[in-house]
Formats: sequence, structure tokens, C-alpha cells
Amino acid sequence: MQLSEFTGAGNVLTLDVRSEIRADRFKAICRDMDQAVDELGRVRLVLVMRHYPSFNSAEDFYHDLRFLRIYDHAIDKVAVVCDRFWKDTWVGIFSLFSGIRMDFFEMTQVNEVTRWIQSE
Repeated sequence: MQLSEFTGAGNVLTLDVRSEIRADRFKAICRDMDQAVDELGRVRLVLVMRHYPSFNSAEDFYHDLRFLRIYDHAIDKVAVVCDRFWKDTWVGIFSLFSGIRMDFFEMTQVNEVTRWIQSE
């Protein structure tokens, strides 16, 4: 499977977010998600969230990640990897995507992320 925005291993897709997701990237993410869902059915996501100015606005942050709402029917779980400083803020925002199982990890918890995202 050839994806432009995600890296993949099996049904686990990883998206590195370092800046605002503008319209062209959002469309590419949706194309990747369409392809992954067509080929795999359900997927698991690892979102590596790095600080950028939009993180200061809940509305902008939600707008950047609205693809989660569009594809919630096909997402088993999401691991959010972020700086601990932002974890509390994101817990509240990600609760808007309540139909998806989520957990939060620090950047240093690579083994824990892998174990959790692959577990049932």
C-alpha cells in the first residue's frame, strides 16, 4: 500500500503532525485513509503530535484532526504521542472523538506505544 501522508505497518498507520494541516494535506490524508480502509477495513493510528502554533487554539486543533471524525467508523484505536505538557489539553479535545479508543504517551514511550496499539 502506497500512502503519501502516513507510514504503515499492517493495519497501524502513523501520522507525524508538525504544523497546521492545510487543505491540500487534509485531502491527501483523506485519500490515504480511503485507500487504507478499502484495503484493510479497520485501522489503528499513531499520531505523533509536535508543538506548533495552532495547538494554542482548540478550534484550530480540532479542525486539523477532523479526519478522525470522518473515519471514526473505521478506526479501532488511536495512540497520541505528545509532550507531557500538552497531554491534559489534548485529553479534553480528543474527548470530542468519543467513539474512538485513545491513549496518550510521551515521546520517550516508544515501546509502550507499540505494545498498546497492537494489543486488543
